[in-house]
Amino acid sequence: MKPIFEYTDYREWIRDAFEDFKKRKTVISWRYMAMKLGADPGNLLRISQGKIHLAVNFIKPMAEFFELDEKEAAYWTELVYFGRAKSDQEALNHYEKMQALKGIPLKRLAKKELEFYRHWYYNAIRSVIGICNFKDDYEGLAECCTPQITVEQAKDAVKLLHDLNMISVDKDGYWKVNDTFVSTGGNWRSEAVRTFQKETIRLAGESLERHAPPLRDISTVTMTFNMNDIQLIREKIKEFRSDLLRLSQDGTGDDTVFQLNVQLFPLAFTKKLQEKSK
Repeated sequence: MKPIFEYTDYREWIRDAFEDFKKRKTVISWRYMAMKLGADPGNLLRISQGKIHLAVNFIKPMAEFFELDEKEAAYWTELVYFGRAKSDQEALNHYEKMQALKGIPLKRLAKKELEFYRHWYYNAIRSVIGICNFKDDYEGLAECCTPQITVEQAKDAVKLLHDLNMISVDKDGYWKVNDTFVSTGGNWRSEAVRTFQKETIRLAGESLERHAPPLRDISTVTMTFNMNDIQLIREKIKEFRSDLLRLSQDGTGDDTVFQLNVQLFPLAFTKKLQEKSK
C-alpha cells in the first residue's frame, strides 16, 4: 500500500491498512482488531465505511496496532483530527500540521494580506511566475492571462505579490515564488474571499465560450442525497482537492495555470413537501 503520508482521508487509510495487514498476518478480522483495541467490531466497520468517526481515544491504540513509527503516528493523529474537523479553521490547523510532517510549507495569510484575493489574476500571475522565467516582460505577462489583462494590472499584481513577500527576485534577476501553498485559514466569510470565489465562478461560466472543449472540463450533474450524508460528501470533495494539489506540486514541466471550482449546493428541499403529502 502507499505511504500514510499520501492519504488525506483517514478512513481510506484504515481500509487499505487493514487489507495490507491481512496479507502480512495469518489471522486478521474486524472482530480480532476490535478485540485488540477494546472497540466494537460493528463500529470499526462503520468507521471504515465512512458512516461514523473514529473516537479520539482509539487513535493511539490503532497506531500501535498497525505498528506505525513515531512520524507516521504523528501524521495519523493529525489525519484523524483533520477528518473530524467541524470548521474550516480547525481543518486547516490540522492540515498545516500534516503538510509540515510531509515537509510541504503552507503560508497563512494575515487579514491585511487578503488583498491578494481581490482580483483573480493576482493568484494566476503568482502561479505563472512559479512555472515561467519572468523578468520585466509585463506585456507578455498580461497577454498570457485568459481573459487578457492590462499591462498596468500585471505590474500592480507583481508589486502586490512582492509587497506580501510571496515572490522575490533571484540572483539572475528573475522573479520566483517564495511559498508553495497559500491559504486564507478559516476566514472564509471575509468579503475579499467571497469576491474571489464569485470571480472564479464567473470565469468558469465564461470559459464555455472562451475556451475550446479540449482545454476545459465543465460538467454538471443533479443528484439526490440524504442530508445526513452531506458531511461525507464534503470530505470526499476535500480529498479530491488535496489529491490534485499534491499532483500539482509533484508535477514537472508545467506550462498552464488552471482554476478548479468544485461547486455543491442544494437546489430543492423536499422535507416540507413530504410532510404535506402524509
